Amino acid sequence: MRLTTKKIEEVIVSILGEEGLLLTKEMKDRENVSEFDFSSKLKKDIKIIRKMLYLLYNNNLVDFTRKKDKEKGWYIYYWTLLPERIRYLYLRNKREQLARLQEKLATEQKELFFACPSKCVRLNFDQGMEFEFHCPECGELVSHIDREEAIRPLQQKIDEIEAELKEFQEEKKVRRKEAKVRKKIVRKKVKAKTKKAKKKKRK
Repeated sequence: MRLTTKKIEEVIVSILGEEGLLLTKEMKDRENVSEFDFSSKLKKDIKIIRKMLYLLYNNNLVDFTRKKDKEKGWYIYYWTLLPERIRYLYLRNKREQLARLQEKLATEQKELFFACPSKCVRLNFDQGMEFEFHCPECGELVSHIDREEAIRPLQQKIDEIEAELKEFQEEKKVRRKEAKVRKKIVRKKVKAKTKKAKKKKRK
């Protein structure tokens, strides 16, 4: 699963909103950048910049070092973006989204829903009983809604996320196999060097 710009932006927006994209763009491919530098470049109050950086830090997406200003006596923080952590957070968000969609799908499959001709509100069976199957907004009689209209897009989205997560798991298996192969090669080389060294000592 390739971590595209769109996927990275999706993670950042979920934490900071749209304005967070400008900050992370400034952090890209840079290390140990002063929070005051971000404040100056983005023309934003230092308190707003710090708040965004702390939110990223709470989600393990940035790291920092701090140095004491010799003249002023206070600490200045220098920040670095951790792009490898974005993949983890993206997948976590997708798993949580999948769980919510599956729960919603189960409700749609189990419940009966009703709406008036104008579709003012959507009522489940218990709510329909409470309002005597009349719309609480316009007073019109409500009728049963075809559940497939709601189920179809939910199932489609679930299938998309499951396919994406499956692709990631397959890639993970491949990476593990490749790592095992590399370890075996290293072990063989180490053994060969050790044997060679022992033979030299015997001579």
